[in-house]
Amino acid sequence: MNLDLTSYSIVILGKRHNPSILNPDFLRHSEIVKASMTPKDVLCSATVSHVVYREGVSIVADYERLQFIDEDKIRIPYDSQIPCIADRYIDVLPHVNYTAAGINFTGHYVYETREMALFFLKKTFIKEGPWLHLGSGLMEAGLKFVYYFDDVSCTISLEVTDIAATHEHSNSEDDSQDRGSLLKAVPAIDVRANYHLDAKEAELKRIKTFILSWQTCFEKLLRFLDEVFGIV
Repeated sequence: MNLDLTSYSIVILGKRHNPSILNPDFLRHSEIVKASMTPKDVLCSATVSHVVYREGVSIVADYERLQFIDEDKIRIPYDSQIPCIADRYIDVLPHVNYTAAGINFTGHYVYETREMALFFLKKTFIKEGPWLHLGSGLMEAGLKFVYYFDDVSCTISLEVTDIAATHEHSNSEDDSQDRGSLLKAVPAIDVRANYHLDAKEAELKRIKTFILSWQTCFEKLLRFLDEVFGIV
């Protein structure tokens, strides 16, 4: 069973962000993003702005938060550009009072039924007891684990859920014609990991070092899932 990673993001908290400067021209002329990247959705305002690229990368800004998001499942996380984009953004705007940074990974493990996913969490993490049998029995389960690695906190959540997945369908007897895609609900265990660093004013180097340590964070997550819990 393999982790299906669906989203990888870097979040930078700070004071006195100016969302109105976030636009494709600013990002390109400042060489924050590659000139070859193509915007497909842009919103620019005084309170919140975003630029979404056809390449699967999004940048979102409001007064207190910057988000760099990559949802290209083939590329993330090892070939993603967002660590370099976030690092460059800080270089271009060093005057902002950056106060914290986060690295986030979202993915899931698919199961044939919700019952199988719930059974896995119950059998692996929950001790037998009356809490499993109240009413008609335990129907949902979610767990949160919090760890510290020096000055970085790590929160990992596991929860039974349904994810939206596409499957092909045919509208005719000839499978080669009229093919399309439909969304369907697929049972899964949702995995969300957040690595968080608090920083003091003028600690840009510390934040940049943390952002560029994303691979260490991801590999710790994989070890958590594999060696500790044996679900990779």
